[in-house]
Amino acid sequence: MKLLLTFSLLSLLASCTSLRNNPRPSAVLPCRDAPETNRGLAYVSGGVGQVATSSLDVTDDSANYAGKVVDRQARDYTNVAFNAGRRVDDIALRETTRYTDYGMDTVDQGAEFTARGIRRWPSVGSSMFQRAAGSTRKVYQSGLESYGETVDRTYWPFWNIFTPREPKPYMVGSLNDLQGAYNLPGSGWHCRLPQLPVDERPMTSGKNPITAYK
Repeated sequence: MKLLLTFSLLSLLASCTSLRNNPRPSAVLPCRDAPETNRGLAYVSGGVGQVATSSLDVTDDSANYAGKVVDRQARDYTNVAFNAGRRVDDIALRETTRYTDYGMDTVDQGAEFTARGIRRWPSVGSSMFQRAAGSTRKVYQSGLESYGETVDRTYWPFWNIFTPREPKPYMVGSLNDLQGAYNLPGSGWHCRLPQLPVDERPMTSGKNPITAYK
């Protein structure tokens, strides 16, 4: 800054000596001093711009650095969290499936055991009933057979005492005697009885006529 001010003063002094005889002394301001001043201030603005640019570069680079670090770390920790969550979910699913399978296997075994008992024990009862019925049948049928034999040997022989034997074929009332179209007792060994002629004429007597038909 000191160097810039020195240059500005020197330029003003030079302009004053060169334009000493100028009838318009202020003409040096726009014609010569303004460009010199701008040239001198350009160093100031350039310095300020450089400082601002450097500051902005530092800010930009710092923000970019922080953003990259924060983004990378955030993504890494997010991945760590999600990986841990997936692992926890996999472990929970695996253990839940294991114990669920164990529970359902236990239920299946219980069902098979129950079905086995249902199939076996009723068959024991039905087999016992079948055998008991068979034994009762044997006793009952043996009793009926004994009863039938007893009746055949006692009841019917008793009535045979009073029942005559079958008569001879030539006897009246025998089965042979009753064979034929003219089933009258004795017709098998004797002549048929004569049939009386039927008079087809009407027979009347008195007031009540009587008609005989064949």
